[in-house]
Amino acid sequence: MEEQNIKKLALIISANCIRQSTIEECQKKGQINDQQLNQINKEMSDRIFTFLTYLLQKPADEYTVMMEAMAKHYPENWEQPELSQLILQQQAQTAAPASTQH
Repeated sequence: MEEQNIKKLALIISANCIRQSTIEECQKKGQINDQQLNQINKEMSDRIFTFLTYLLQKPADEYTVMMEAMAKHYPENWEQPELSQLILQQQAQTAAPASTQH
């Protein structure tokens, strides 16, 4: 995958992770200012871009080394992830008009 497409994908993932999240709610309540939110967005986008770059472009041995380094910070006390109902609902709304056009 081309680097520009990976950057776009990283931004899409970042934006959808922030949208209607606790971070966005904190910003609406004034607990996070615009500058801090922009910094969070940039850090998240950069990190996701890095992961995607290693996953999609780097040789397997480089990806493996990076994942081993990142696994040192595995969050043992976090709940296991589940499919986001918000994202699934958005996907269903987008797909619905296309499926009724037959």
